[in-house]
Order: sequence, then structure tokens, then C-alpha cells
Amino acid sequence: MYKKNFVTLLIKMLMFSQFAVGQTIEQIISKHVEAMGGREKIMTLKTALCTGTFTTPGAAPINIVATKKHMVGSRIDITIDGTNNYRIITQKNGWIFTPVQGDKEPRALVDDQFKEGQTQLDLHGPFVNYREKGIKISTQGKDTVNGFVCYKLRAVYPNTNVTDFSIDIKTNFIVKTSTKMFQFGALEDVATIYSDFRQNADGYWFAYDIMNPRGETKYERIETNMPVGEKIFEVK
Repeated sequence: MYKKNFVTLLIKMLMFSQFAVGQTIEQIISKHVEAMGGREKIMTLKTALCTGTFTTPGAAPINIVATKKHMVGSRIDITIDGTNNYRIITQKNGWIFTPVQGDKEPRALVDDQFKEGQTQLDLHGPFVNYREKGIKISTQGKDTVNGFVCYKLRAVYPNTNVTDFSIDIKTNFIVKTSTKMFQFGALEDVATIYSDFRQNADGYWFAYDIMNPRGETKYERIETNMPVGEKIFEVK
């Protein structure tokens, strides 16, 4: 009888544990979405035009413009020494053109860079309607970013990209992402740090400071829901 009761209790505990973990994930996601303005507000975001500077270690800031259209395309333009360098990502392909480094014509992004960039076409973020998008979310415990404790969630996308998100327990903002990418000649974990969260004139929340191993992007202005023609995402 004791053994039978013990087994029954163990099964109930395991069922409750799985339920609690699921609830914890949903609570984390719910608080994050609310911090970003709520699902209804986020779903109204269609385009974004981000203007600022990009600085690599030991170099002077250079002008950068990022143009994004939800689930259509992303284009980043950087002006260096009078040359226009850009990176374009759409649902179907990704290209980079850096004449400052000797490029004569655009070249295709390597597969992992394209997959990671492709996930960023979703201006609503991975956690809004993630099930409908085919994204699988799991908990990875906790993380510490710049001294702040964070929840850590892993997103596995339909295109096989895997990204870890560190969400600040207090602010509920995503303060770090980590994904495996081809970086400096090898496949390694690339971490991106997000800070200086602000609402723009239209009431959308963005990180105005983004830092990764290549350098730091500081946005001065982020405009939203302006008309963006799809020709801007064509490679010429």
C-alpha cells in the first residue's frame, strides 16, 4: 500500500512540476509582452526606420540606417569613406555588400547568418503568437547580464535557428540574445546586449543601444509605420 501511494504521489508531483514549468514560461512571456506595450499594440507595428551610429573598437562612429518591414525585409546601410555598404535580408535570401572591404558585387550571407537575420524580420518579436509561428520555447534557467538577474528562454525557430533570450526579471525587457553564428572564421556563440530602452513617438518600445562583438550601435531616432517600398530590399 505504501509503495502504491508513493508511486501515485510521485506521478502527481511530476505532473505538477511539468505544469509549473509551463506556467512559468507563460508568465515570463506574458510579462515581457506587457512590458513591450502589450500584444495589441505590438501587432500594429508594420515598419521601422532606425537612424544612428555604429562604432567598432578603436574607430570613430559611422552613420547607420536600418530599414525594416514586418516579415518582408530588413536593410542596413552604412556609409564609410564615401562608400555605401549594406546588408539585405528577405524571407528568401540574404546579401551583404561591403565595397569598403573590396567587394565588387553583393555576396550571399553564410547560412547561419541568414537564418539568424531572417528571424529578425518579425518586428513583433518571437514571443507574440509564438505557437502559431511554429516557434518552440523552453526554459534554460537563469542568467546574469551586467549584474542583473534574468530569466533565460530558448527559442527554436522553424528555420532551425536557435536563440537564447535573457529577460531582465525586474524590467521584463530582453537584455541579451545568444545564438551560434559563423564569426571571425569559426562557428561560435555570439552574444548581443540590449540597453537604453525607450518609447518612440508612436509609443513602441525599442533598445536604442545594441552591442555585439563587431561593435556598438546607438540609435538617435526610430520612426515607425511609415511607408516602405519593397524595392529597397532588392539586390542591385
